[in-house]
Parts: sequence; C-alpha cells; structure tokens
Amino acid sequence: MERFFLAIILFYSMLFATDNYPSKPIDFIVGLGKGGSADRMAHSMAIFLEKKLKTPIHVINISENASLNAANYVLSQPPDGYTVFVSSFSPYLINTIVSHTAKYTLDDFQFINLQWFDSDLFLVDKNSKIKSIEALIRQIKKHPHSIKVAVVYQSSGHLIMKLLLEALKIPLDYVKFEFFQGGKLARDALLRSKVDLLVISAQGSEIYRKEMRPLAIVSNKKSRRWDAPTLNHAIAKSYIHIPVIDGPIKGFAVSKKFKEKYPKRYLILENALKKVLAEVKAQKFLKEKHIGSVWIGSEKSTKILKNEYEFFKKYSYLLK
Repeated sequence: MERFFLAIILFYSMLFATDNYPSKPIDFIVGLGKGGSADRMAHSMAIFLEKKLKTPIHVINISENASLNAANYVLSQPPDGYTVFVSSFSPYLINTIVSHTAKYTLDDFQFINLQWFDSDLFLVDKNSKIKSIEALIRQIKKHPHSIKVAVVYQSSGHLIMKLLLEALKIPLDYVKFEFFQGGKLARDALLRSKVDLLVISAQGSEIYRKEMRPLAIVSNKKSRRWDAPTLNHAIAKSYIHIPVIDGPIKGFAVSKKFKEKYPKRYLILENALKKVLAEVKAQKFLKEKHIGSVWIGSEKSTKILKNEYEFFKKYSYLLK
C-alpha cells in the first residue's frame, strides 16, 4: 500500500515537473472596445507579463455586447491558462448576470485580482455654459429633453445619473441618454459636441483633462486630482442624498475550472501578476499612464464583487 501511494506521488510530481506552462502565447480577452481603460490596462500589463512569463501575450477586444460575449468566450475556451479575462467586472460583468442575459454566475470565474478602482465624474466640455450640478438640474427641469447624456450602457455612470433624477423626482425621460460600448467613444462624443454631459470614470478621463470640466465626483471625499465637489455636496441644497456607487472596477480573471484543473499553472499566473505589481518600474509606468496598480488578491476581490452584485441587483430596475 505504501508503495502504491509513493507511486501516485511520484506520478503527479513528474506530471507537474513536465508542465512547462506557459509554452505558447496567452490571450487577454478584453470585454470592452479598443482605447478604453480596460484595453489600456491589458496592453500595459502585457508589456511586463510577457517578460515575467516568457511568452507572448495577445490582447483581443470584444466590443459588441462586450462583457457578455467576452465572458462567454472565456468560459468556452479550454481551461488551460491560455485565456485570461481582463475587464471592468463591476459593473459590466455583474450587470449581465443581474439582467438575466447571462447563463453564467460570478462563481464560474476565478477573480485573480482587482487592480483598478475608479470613481465617476460628471463632465462637460470646457466651453459649456453649464458650470455646476445645480445649473444642470435647473436646465433639465426648465427645458426637458434639452440635455443629452453620454454613458456606457449599464455602467455605474448610467445608474448614478438615473438615481439622481429619481431622487430629485425628475422624470427619467427628461434627459436623452446616448449609450456607448466603451469610454473612449463616450468621451469623444462630448468633445465633438454630440452630447452635453458625460458621466464616466475619473482616471480614464485624465488624458482629456484640458478639454473637459468636472461638475462633481461620485465619492465620499473630494478628489485631490479633480477640482470638483462630491456629488452629494453639490446637491446639498436639494436636501437629498445619493448612495455612493463605486466606479468601474477592473481586473484579471480566469475560469474557475482552470484553477481546479491546473492549480500549479494558476499559481504561476497569479504570482506573475503579483510580482509585476510589486515592481517599481511597473508601478511608475502605470502611474504615468493613469492606470490603477493595486494588488488585493483573489479572496478580497471576490468579496468586493459579490457586494457590488448585491448593490446593482437592488437598483437594477433603473437600468432596464
């Protein structure tokens, strides 16, 4: 019996020893369009991970029904560690589940790390006549249907705008929503004067700072980087309070089956991500690109996303 167990241990030791993962290119599947925040994070991290893992990394964008199709694609691939999901898991992946359009659940994914946490901004063009949230509210009330708002569909920005209208008892159809599949397209719409207001992630808007003016930030405290009040401070005279929603939360994930089938490969991938984010050179590069760079690990990441799921589920009626 002892020899039998020794043989089993030797077999698995040899199996793991001969597994030279990664032995071919890895695909990063981005559930959003090119040029957006998730895409920039994927490309930036790939630069360092290619060296760490000693293999090429291909960034593949899926922009049509982005989160849903990207998630389905990741889960349809062999769970061997060569397909990695890079996206804004909150709110986009979460909302595919909340809206019942997805057949998967959060438990089908192994969230390696949530790397980039952001807050949403209310932004107007720098030449806009709207100078404050109060002025925006007056315009909407006095001239219904005159304001076009750009948001990424079912984003935190989409939800916070509707929560604001609901709290102020303003009919939701008093503003016209223009929906976009990615942050770059939404920001371009504001810069080209196709919309009057943009509600979108703050860090992703850094490169547009000179062209846009912030009216408010959706946060519990004022931003050091953006000269704008918090949303609840900006609407204090209305005697209402809006629940603070986390902005887009981006990170890395794989299918849960991958970790179960190849635990050693999973650890190699996880450790590579962790080590990159611990490098001074990588941190400096990501900071210069205005890209989040925190390491919180799988357990905390999963807990955060499950809490976000409950929040979006509570207010899902506003996104239908």
